[in-house]
Amino acid sequence: MTKAMAGAAAAMLCLGGTVVSAGSAQASSCTIKKWNYTGHYKCGTNVVSADWTANGSVDEVFVIAPNRQIWHVWKNAGGWKEMPGGGRADNMTGYTFWDGVERCVIVYVNSNRTHYQNCFYSGKWHSWTVAGG
Repeated sequence: MTKAMAGAAAAMLCLGGTVVSAGSAQASSCTIKKWNYTGHYKCGTNVVSADWTANGSVDEVFVIAPNRQIWHVWKNAGGWKEMPGGGRADNMTGYTFWDGVERCVIVYVNSNRTHYQNCFYSGKWHSWTVAGG
């Protein structure tokens, strides 16, 4: 994601809740393997490979599971992990980062046509919020 796109996602509005969408039908599953960890994602959705250090290498990968859960993995993670905050989405959009301090992953929810983000800073992931509020 470019810095110009990052600016569009910079403003946030706290929802204080879970990112959800209507419909619970499970989609078809595709397999992904990264750092020898095998996971599954919703076929046809974006896989986001984040380069948090801007050095040209992938540091973390994000996917939408067939049940709409948001998962991620990184080197030495021990396996794929569900993103904190109980978010649900229909597709991955991208990621942003500022000065190597705050990094955010952005998802899209079809039912309300809204982008949400969850940001990592102070050593942890936080709540899902509206991106670019």
